[in-house]
Amino acid sequence: MKILVVDDDPVTLNMLQEFLEKNHFQVFLAQNAESAVEQVAKARIPLVLSDIRMEESDGLSLLSELKKRDPKIVMILMTGFGSMEGAIEAIQKGAFDYISKPFDLNRMLALVNKAVKHVQSLDQGDDEVPTIRLETPKTLTGSSPKIVEVYKTIARATLSSSTVLIHGESGTGKELVARAIHSNSARKQKKFVAVNCGALTETLLESELFGYIKGAFTGAQSDKRGLFEEADGGTLFLDEIGDITPGLQVKLLRVLQEGEIKPVGSNDSRKIDVRIVAATHRDLNQMVQDGKFREDLIYRLKVIEIEIPPLRERKEDIPELAQLFLKNYAGKLGKKVTSISREGMNALLTHHWPGNVRELEHQIERAVTLTSASILSADDFDFSGHEPQIVAPNAHDPRSLEEIEKKHILKVLKDVDYNKSKASEILGIDRATLYRKAQKYGIALKNE
Repeated sequence: MKILVVDDDPVTLNMLQEFLEKNHFQVFLAQNAESAVEQVAKARIPLVLSDIRMEESDGLSLLSELKKRDPKIVMILMTGFGSMEGAIEAIQKGAFDYISKPFDLNRMLALVNKAVKHVQSLDQGDDEVPTIRLETPKTLTGSSPKIVEVYKTIARATLSSSTVLIHGESGTGKELVARAIHSNSARKQKKFVAVNCGALTETLLESELFGYIKGAFTGAQSDKRGLFEEADGGTLFLDEIGDITPGLQVKLLRVLQEGEIKPVGSNDSRKIDVRIVAATHRDLNQMVQDGKFREDLIYRLKVIEIEIPPLRERKEDIPELAQLFLKNYAGKLGKKVTSISREGMNALLTHHWPGNVRELEHQIERAVTLTSASILSADDFDFSGHEPQIVAPNAHDPRSLEEIEKKHILKVLKDVDYNKSKASEILGIDRATLYRKAQKYGIALKNE
């Protein structure tokens, strides 16, 4: 299979060329969009792997140009600056997939092989999924590999009206994900209606969801539309779906199966067109085993599943999130707080964050509210007894550190007989970083 790799970084180009050729691809290289378009036309290349951010051009513009010339071209986009907007735009413009740097090469190979199968299916006459271009309001923040996977699933979810089940701990942003799906879908002009299923009793939740007719119960003095009807044509977000009773589970299953509801006290059913997005922090599979949740309902709910990682598993996003909250609350409160000190950021990075992004936002809001300084320090944060480990600035001369690093890389390479995969694993870095460091220090990656 022919594949074109597009990147303005020669180190990345050479690394991917070597890796893909070893895995039996015929590899073509381009350092800008103009060269990429020429090579695809000349060599009839069906598969493209391209960086998004390049000095002379960008991958999204290249994607549009290539799709205009050949709608069946299959393109994977790479980025070191992952965002929900980027993922949605890439997928909706017709990208096959989207991967964040640094990436594991084996994971990259699995993705490329998946793209090869898609190329082959297109050659056999399968139709492409139509793409949609909608606005992408900013709701989620971060560029770590785990949150980029969430962005990608959100992007794919916007292209259909299938039910979505969101898993995540409290404070991870489940409603933000639900709103992002709605705001970027074909239903965006209709209502987004949210209800917390765990906050209402069974009777009250049933009347809220399905509505009721006059006289259905004491106090029902007139007909009332339920949330399903309020959300008709739009999206209904059922938060904490794991808290609903067995009786309501049966009624919800009927709605999903038949697309109609029956208000409390009524014998007549009403057709509705609502997309259900549900969320929970509970383990629904365990609840099924315990006899507390219907297995058939889970299958109806999780046509698309999204797992939101807890903040402790994507700590590389903390600086970006913290700066966003700092800017928001400084503006809202009229405070001239501009940044977070090194020690303050280290305190944030070493905290476990049981309350996830919501807890981080609360910490920043509290600190901005109480501080009289322009820079937040570690003392401005209150972790209720948790003592963050403060890492002192490194006092070594940078040149000495570089010399130590160079010697260490050389030693590891020699120990593994210049096996770059093993060396990367031992050093705890990806292959692209190893290539960059080798180029920086003048290290030959072959045992000559």
